[in-house]
Amino acid sequence: MITIIGLGTGKDDLTRKAAKKIAAAKCAFVRSAKTEAGGSVVKEFPHVVALDEMYEQAENFDRLTYAVCERLTAAQNAYGEVLYLTDGDGADDVAAALRNRGAETQILFGVAANRARSADTCEVRLTATDALVRKPYLDTALPVHITEIDDAYLAGDVKLWLMETYGDETEISVSVKGKTSTVPLCELDRLRDYDQTCELYIAAQDGFYKKKYGFGDLLRIMNRLTAADGCPWDKAQTHESIRINMIEEAYEAVDAIDRGDADDMTEEIGDVLLQAVFHCDMGKRLGEFNTADVLTRLCDKLVFRHTHIFGEHKAKNADEALGFWEAAKSEEKSYVSTADKLSRLPACFPALLAAEKVYKKLIKAGVADNAAQTEQAAKACGAGAEQDWARKLFWLVAAASKAGVDAEVALSLFVEKMKKEFAQAENSGDTADFLRNI
Repeated sequence: MITIIGLGTGKDDLTRKAAKKIAAAKCAFVRSAKTEAGGSVVKEFPHVVALDEMYEQAENFDRLTYAVCERLTAAQNAYGEVLYLTDGDGADDVAAALRNRGAETQILFGVAANRARSADTCEVRLTATDALVRKPYLDTALPVHITEIDDAYLAGDVKLWLMETYGDETEISVSVKGKTSTVPLCELDRLRDYDQTCELYIAAQDGFYKKKYGFGDLLRIMNRLTAADGCPWDKAQTHESIRINMIEEAYEAVDAIDRGDADDMTEEIGDVLLQAVFHCDMGKRLGEFNTADVLTRLCDKLVFRHTHIFGEHKAKNADEALGFWEAAKSEEKSYVSTADKLSRLPACFPALLAAEKVYKKLIKAGVADNAAQTEQAAKACGAGAEQDWARKLFWLVAAASKAGVDAEVALSLFVEKMKKEFAQAENSGDTADFLRNI
């Protein structure tokens, strides 16, 4: 057993349970004795071995992680149980690597990465290595404290990660050996000295005017707009009143994608996100659901349906991956039949999209295709080129319009009729020739 113990970030953060475990251990290693937490443990428990020399020997952090895992595994084989002590809460890159190896591990969690800086302020506090391994979502409304930036390469990686959230010129406080200076974030990897004492601090960014915004800012802005003294129009909206906005924004985003315009995609995809957040805000005010509910449902779905990533299946290609996804979706939705799948297609789908969805699901369910009809349609469209199909569809719509028929409504009604008739055929066990009889 390899027991991983989180030391917290200061000399007084060690829990009583962890201290008792360390005192009784026959074999214990600490990641570094140069940090405040690690140094205090080595001072209190002389039998704990520091692994600082491995930092100097390793070519990079991947090699360091590998070397530490090898040493811990060897010690486990010799002693049966070994302790690995690390700053923070204990869930660092070595702990993750040990689990990936299948090693038998347990964690005694220490002080969490989020810890109190003062009575009313919470900061995100991580070691540089843990920050790069986890790359957690950062909310600029909270202060950030990154420790153990012990070389320029690590500083450069931390800088690039932080610049995804903060502007290049964001002021940061950097402390090395007790000396603190203020520099732009873009200069983090241009300092003279780096060692285990090097750390940075970014103050919380308050207010609604920022150079860079995050998801937390969007939620706060939305909450402000619908507050009691917020925007009269935003407060007056309902799920139904802005329903069409979701469709319009989705179409505009797809248009930007089709044009390959990255700048427009940035704007239009943001508008789609706004619609989702707007509905979450309404749901919260009405007591229906909130953003956390929506995100939980989405993440549950992604994990559950990707059985080839998070489960026991292995996908060799995209088709196999899609097959596992659809099988998991059927289990999740508790589909009892193909007719059940068809009945759950959104009634507001455009007619052409609905027709294509129904056709594909019937073929996938083993219903024989109507070869005569498809061949006849293909001949009518020339060689079947995309423009030929489009031209034929256009003139079919034109002919329907001249005859006083709304093509969209007519096709929608036909598809709904197909779904009902297929349900009857499936109940009677006679679906093989369903498409041939249409």
